[in-house]
Amino acid sequence: MKRDIRFLVTNSCNYRCGFCHREGISNHRIYNELSTNDYLTLFSIYSKMENWNGVTISGGEPLLYPNIVDLCKKLYAADANITVVTNGYFLIDKMDLLKYIHRINVSIHSLNEEIYNEIVGTENSLHKVINGLKIARNIYPSLNIRLNITPTIDNWSDDMLREILDFSQKIQASVKFTELFPSTMSNCISIETILAKLHSLGYSEIYSETRAKHLCNEGHDVYVTQCTCSQAKTHQNPVLFCRETHDLYVDHSGFFSLCRIGEERIDFFEDLKENNTQILKLKIKLALHRISGDLCKKYLICENV
Repeated sequence: MKRDIRFLVTNSCNYRCGFCHREGISNHRIYNELSTNDYLTLFSIYSKMENWNGVTISGGEPLLYPNIVDLCKKLYAADANITVVTNGYFLIDKMDLLKYIHRINVSIHSLNEEIYNEIVGTENSLHKVINGLKIARNIYPSLNIRLNITPTIDNWSDDMLREILDFSQKIQASVKFTELFPSTMSNCISIETILAKLHSLGYSEIYSETRAKHLCNEGHDVYVTQCTCSQAKTHQNPVLFCRETHDLYVDHSGFFSLCRIGEERIDFFEDLKENNTQILKLKIKLALHRISGDLCKKYLICENV
């Protein structure tokens, strides 16, 4: 399975979603900030090592990163296949970046304004997100748009599901449902429940090369997935599964984040500034393999680690 390099370009966000895991970003040493050229260097090294050009840009809210358009432009020129994961609030203000990316994933956990406001912790923003999506589709008819939804008991019902599916079809977007992590939370809608409801609406599973289950109904694509950790604990060797499937997480302040549920990180800031390519390669290899079995046992209650 091909693994993206994931640039976590900021730990700032204008939303306060309770279930957001903020992609493993830390608050450590925030005075060191990677430049667009730093990200380009890391992409060049990683893409040659992995023979893969996939880049995912997130955060925090990545559209708050001041140089987001310039970063996408430079990565695009370097032949990167770019996905941007955003809450969509600033999409109208950053339309130029869409000409450089392959896909934009917009987290829009409800189309009910009251529920949406409760989830994101602010008001008067849903209409701006929806307008941004519509404008993006009109300007870029071939852009790959995906709506990201984390179902909970607060935003899950038959009517809400049909509403998000109908809206996504109108703007020609795919949908990805991600089970809440951890799945033991009382407000979690299980992956089995999501799949059963989609099957009842005529969606059928087709082969997928990714961790997500891929379903389709008359040309409309829907994906259902779990956090890597949730999937790992179902495998005989969770650590091996994580090593084989998790992306390389690049913190905006100069760390490789090793685990979503742990605090362990590898510092590469000085090596990058000194252009020490060989050390950077070694640290990337270490970051992709240094998964903690102890953390799996503690947090995931895994027996086979």
